[in-house]
Amino acid sequence: MNPVRKWRRILFVGCSHGAQLPPENEAAILKFIRNFAPHDRVHLGDFIDLGAFRSGARDSEMTDRVQPDCEAGLSFLEKIKATHILCGNHEARVFRELNSSNAVRSFAASQVVGAINDTAKRLKANLVPYTGVWQGLKFGNYIATHGTMYSENATRDHAEAYGNIVHAHTHRAAVAKGRRIDNPTGFCVGTLADIPCIDYASTRRSTLSWSSGFVWGEYSDTETVLWLHEQPRGLKEWRLPV
Repeated sequence: MNPVRKWRRILFVGCSHGAQLPPENEAAILKFIRNFAPHDRVHLGDFIDLGAFRSGARDSEMTDRVQPDCEAGLSFLEKIKATHILCGNHEARVFRELNSSNAVRSFAASQVVGAINDTAKRLKANLVPYTGVWQGLKFGNYIATHGTMYSENATRDHAEAYGNIVHAHTHRAAVAKGRRIDNPTGFCVGTLADIPCIDYASTRRSTLSWSSGFVWGEYSDTETVLWLHEQPRGLKEWRLPV
């Protein structure tokens, strides 16, 4: 039996959505990092909102300023000193627009993509492109991905598709078991964004189930132990586990 190598502390966050990250949520994550001192700090994607690039965007989203949104999202990566940066479906928008036939959109996208690459290089972080269902990073016996499924049972469905997994995307902090013989566990970090300010989802009943949170724990070469912190809606002060 091989000995377990030294355990490493790890933090997963996601869906901070650029300028939609409230100061109290950012402050709580930074405080937790100071106290917990994770070796690995993983952002699971959608660190920029980029509503102006969304297909079928409303007029209110089309007027969103791209530069402040981009600067806020990349600033958060810098502040948490991200070691692994996964691109989400929101970042995928600008990568797709690099090949746009609209020269203005293509140029704007190139500026955002350049800023993302520069930030990752400055942090010496592992930047992982968004590849949909194929995206994944291994930590111990868990996979980290942005996520692709979006349903009431999305965390369970991710666990059943991948095995042990940590994901973002659904904005619903959750822990769920997969219905498989190997008994996998799925974690969703929820969202760090100001939920009422996400305009495109304001008429959906499912938005009422969204919540803020993060996942933290330790991993070795072969094992991972994780916990979910979910912040109660409406409670401004974060009651942190560490």
